[in-house]
Amino acid sequence: MGALRLLHDHHPHRARQLRWVLPIVAFLFVAALATLLVQYRLSDQAVGTEFFRAHKTISHTGELLERGLWVGAAVLTVVVAATAVWALRLTYRIVRPVHALHRVLDELVTGDLGVRLELHRHDEFREVGDALNRLVDEFGTTLEAIHSLVDRIETIAEQLARETHDDSAEQQLHRLAKELNQTMDFFRLEPRRLIRENQD
Repeated sequence: MGALRLLHDHHPHRARQLRWVLPIVAFLFVAALATLLVQYRLSDQAVGTEFFRAHKTISHTGELLERGLWVGAAVLTVVVAATAVWALRLTYRIVRPVHALHRVLDELVTGDLGVRLELHRHDEFREVGDALNRLVDEFGTTLEAIHSLVDRIETIAEQLARETHDDSAEQQLHRLAKELNQTMDFFRLEPRRLIRENQD
């Protein structure tokens, strides 16, 4: 079932697919229809010339033209439908990883550093996903280092207060450590979880 999907489930991405595909299909249909009409006119003139030469009946030539027109219209419909299916499938393969990437970025905006992106092996956006995952790994490593530094600041503040018996220095360092912790609380080192492109 997944291999036959053409339209994405997420409404904005489905609309984007249709915005790409419908103009292509409409252009193809108009071009093919114009070609058929030109062919019909030229065939009509050729048949008219041939009619006087071969003394064919008017009804027989009309039947030939009408049959040719219907066959051409049927071929045109099949070609346009096949093009639409191909274009929808192609855009679906583009929109699906973009949607997954968008979901990961939405999670990162909330400060969740436990999220990772997993795309199919042959996906065009695989390199972008890998780069994003490396970036999140770097953020996580940096955040852990900052929390470690905050702990060290608090330890030094306690030692300083004991040695100098000056509570104001300790309070200033504790306040600084608290501010730093509050600033970094936006980022959360959640358990790692994957967002795959075939998930809603």
